[in-house]
Amino acid sequence: MPSAPDSPEFVVEMRAIVKGFPGVLALNRVNFQLRPGEVHVLLGENGAGKSTLIKVLSGAYKADAGDILVDGVRTPIASPQDALDQGLRFIYQELSLAKNLDIARNMFLGMEPMRRGGIVDEKTLYARASEYLTRFHIDLNPAEMVSKLSVTEQKMVEIARALTTRAKVIVLDEPTDVLEDRSRKDLFAVIRQLKQEQGVAFVYISHRYAEVAEIGDRVTILRDGTNVGTYDIKDLEFNKMIELMIGGEIKKQYPDLRTPSEENALRVDGLVRGRILNGISLVVKRGEIVGVTGLMGAGKTELGRAIAGVDRFDSGQVYVQEKRIRLHSPQDGIREGIAYLPEDRKSLGLIQNHSIRENYAYPSLYRLSTLGVVNQRRLDREVADIMARLSVKAPDSLTFAMQLSGGNQQKVVVAKWLGAQCQVLIFDEPTRGIDINGKREIYGIMEELLERGVGILMLTSDYTEALEMSHRVVVMRRGAICREFARGEATESDILREAIGEMNAADHSAGAAAAVGGAA
Repeated sequence: MPSAPDSPEFVVEMRAIVKGFPGVLALNRVNFQLRPGEVHVLLGENGAGKSTLIKVLSGAYKADAGDILVDGVRTPIASPQDALDQGLRFIYQELSLAKNLDIARNMFLGMEPMRRGGIVDEKTLYARASEYLTRFHIDLNPAEMVSKLSVTEQKMVEIARALTTRAKVIVLDEPTDVLEDRSRKDLFAVIRQLKQEQGVAFVYISHRYAEVAEIGDRVTILRDGTNVGTYDIKDLEFNKMIELMIGGEIKKQYPDLRTPSEENALRVDGLVRGRILNGISLVVKRGEIVGVTGLMGAGKTELGRAIAGVDRFDSGQVYVQEKRIRLHSPQDGIREGIAYLPEDRKSLGLIQNHSIRENYAYPSLYRLSTLGVVNQRRLDREVADIMARLSVKAPDSLTFAMQLSGGNQQKVVVAKWLGAQCQVLIFDEPTRGIDINGKREIYGIMEELLERGVGILMLTSDYTEALEMSHRVVVMRRGAICREFARGEATESDILREAIGEMNAADHSAGAAAAVGGAA
């Protein structure tokens, strides 16, 4: 085996990587180099090959051709364990925690502190887990079961888990897609300290393009499975970066919203659920988008689930087009014209081992059937049309959901509920992990829905999205509505101040600095 150079220029180098799947060439001779102590941003639209490249590096996929070098030495990585042995750590966009274990055991899985006789030292385990959670400002009990956590809380636990190991490379795939502003700043503070003090290198994948200049040193852009260029961040203007990604000029991101109807699509009166929802009342007009935002734990997702019948509530009423409805299950919600698009698309939004066609059809079987027989031609026509409108990247409609990129999975979730033709759509983080073109396509579909008189309740942690894509913005704090803004009335700072409540801006900004002092 050749010896490594004394000071290799790259901690990881991938040369001419090729990876194909049936009907798709996902990577076409892609080169990628990662220097010690840098944050290298990997950009590209959904389906460009970002996640595939990272899965080749992680050992989850075997490349069809090409070489991987670690510290200048050719290093075959044939399994995830090979990658771990090389000091490579991965935090994927989709969650990978063991939900039947608590937070502490997830954080130190396979690395538990042991006492004599091979017994786990639980006192040390929970003390260490608590230390790391505190450093990252994660207000969670390390003994809490992961199955009880929200998607946002699970993502924060995954990030904390990666920081418990002595890694030389940490790959972050959409790490901030569900993080609020303070947690994002805390993460960036930890990244900066690890790269400066320990020389840790980061591969950072994100669709939040404003983050690129804030945290990155270099950027590599993929398009259609090829590397279209690697640049120093300081040498690449924002508009040029986007044009390289999409292979053309930038189009308008947000549509112009029409004035909604005076008729109510949805009315909620005094909704209460334990200590989670505290007397929520709101109205969504036909042809209106009401954005609901706030910090993690404010109750956005819980509100959406209760209105859709996913979770039972203790008291209150829900009306669809001024008809009071009874909700005991999601089927009741669908039957009454309410569709809920969950933020956790992988486990809640789709049946992963079923095709795009099947996932689209399930909520619409009543509409597509006559005397119990599905009109196959009509189904095929509708699926082909919606795949084209949303630009779903897949060989055909028979492709399994599990074979799609995260962004394309989100598009299929949107597609199936569009097919159900509900009168109220609840979008929970509708563009999480979706590229700039994909966002524009989903916003365009929302605009079409408004023209049909559909009412949309959009639950989002993206303040810009809330402001640009809502007729009204509702801010939640601790399970209650604390403020409502009309379109054009608020800024992101206004929303943040309401969401934080009694904390002031200085307290909020100090959170990131506190993380630096105790970072791993």
